Amino acid sequence: MNKRRSDIVSVLLLLAAVIILFYWYTRQNSMRMAEQNKNYAADSASLLATQVDEELNNALSRISTYAYFTGEGLTEPTVSAKMLQEMVKNSQFDSVLFTDLEGTDYAPDGRTSDVTERDFYINGIKGENGISVIFDSHFFDEIMVNFYAPVRYNGEIIGVLRGAFLAEEYLQHMLTTTYFGEQADVYLCVPDGRVVAGSGDQIYKDNLLSMLVQNGTIDRNTADSAQDIFENGGNGAFICASGYKTDNICVRYLPDNQFILVQTFPKSVTQRMILDENMMGIRLEIIMLGLFAVYIVTILVRAGREKKRLETENREMGYIISGVNTLFPRFVLADFEMDTYQYLAGTKPRNSSLEVCGKYENLVSHLSSILVKESDRKEFAKQIRKECIIEELMDQNDVRYECYVQRRQKAEWEHVNVICLEKKDGIATKVLFTRQNITEIKEKELRIQAEIALASRKEKQYQIAITSKSFCTFEFNLTQDRILSVRWTDSKRRSLMQLVYLRRAALRNVLRNGNGLLRRNPWKNTAKG
Repeated sequence: MNKRRSDIVSVLLLLAAVIILFYWYTRQNSMRMAEQNKNYAADSASLLATQVDEELNNALSRISTYAYFTGEGLTEPTVSAKMLQEMVKNSQFDSVLFTDLEGTDYAPDGRTSDVTERDFYINGIKGENGISVIFDSHFFDEIMVNFYAPVRYNGEIIGVLRGAFLAEEYLQHMLTTTYFGEQADVYLCVPDGRVVAGSGDQIYKDNLLSMLVQNGTIDRNTADSAQDIFENGGNGAFICASGYKTDNICVRYLPDNQFILVQTFPKSVTQRMILDENMMGIRLEIIMLGLFAVYIVTILVRAGREKKRLETENREMGYIISGVNTLFPRFVLADFEMDTYQYLAGTKPRNSSLEVCGKYENLVSHLSSILVKESDRKEFAKQIRKECIIEELMDQNDVRYECYVQRRQKAEWEHVNVICLEKKDGIATKVLFTRQNITEIKEKELRIQAEIALASRKEKQYQIAITSKSFCTFEFNLTQDRILSVRWTDSKRRSLMQLVYLRRAALRNVLRNGNGLLRRNPWKNTAKG
């Protein structure tokens, strides 16, 4: 039950981690896309500002050219309405107007008005050229963008010539900008915040930033940041707070003219891009979860197999350990680096005076003290000294000692095994001491040795008895048909038999060599001999 509850908690924690991770991913992705789109919009606004600025400079250059050639073509210091009509026909301006030295403004259709307070008149009479925006034109109902330049006759300024554009018609096509198929709102403003022209059809009569705040396009903090650029110059791009109609707003002055370009980035573009990125993230996460599930299933299958294998090995190892515990009732680990010993696997020394762990010399004293013979004790204590065991284990992994010990008022035979567990630089540092009672085996071995000794002694006695009256004994190998040894007990008979053997050997040699005389009378030569 507890394991099942633990598994459920683990799954819930994993799901919570996945949800938190996905929330973090979407949040980071939204912030990244908003920042990316802000930078992209800022670059686009910079290019658009340069384009508008170049167009305004070109228009100013054209009116300056018209003013120059108009002055050069005059025969008298006046510009007639007919001349203005001809210039309108041959120019790109919506209207061409002339203002004389007294501040009277002349339209091509003959209408006049007093413009002595207009900045284009004040600056033009001084010999300057420039751009002037008129929000309350005397001749038109729309906002006019005026390009003016002084007209000279015989080197003297006689008035100001200006070309005028209807702001909405002239600038709207230049300010129109789209991002990924969505139209952005772009405005050209003067430093006091009034809109000269925009990319849309909506008309803003008041301060642009105030209107954007009122209709929920941007938040107040963003408007304050943009207003700082209006007042102090420069450029900036700002990400709007969530819940407003636009994603970011770019504000920048034109490079050469005192106009401000304001651009709002379509929020739908950012939301669509964020949605696409999040969907891609969701697909990726689903794939990862699928792979993770496959991985988990694989791990579970392998774990099941491994569990069965380990259970089998543990069961077999349990059998082995049970058998080993039967053979070796106690295990002692000796650490030569720390010069200590410790009984393992819950075993304890029989001698209550010996601690379960302690100095190695105490173990040496205990093991040597239980030997029966006093002479063996000193020798065994010397053999199991740390230095001696290390030397013995230089070329092997275990050492065995046979001991005759006294336990429970009874003498027993034991094998003390020293097994190397760990070496450093070829020197044993940790060893395992085990002991095995071999009393029955040793007693049986001693009985067999005694019986063999007795049989050997009886065999010798039997041999002595049967060979006491013989003068020669032979030892045969019947399988090889060989005489292995000959032992003579009577030296005289030995000499006689050797003589007989020699004569017979000589006779066989003569017969083998084909001596005819010996063949005809073979015993004659022998008789003489």
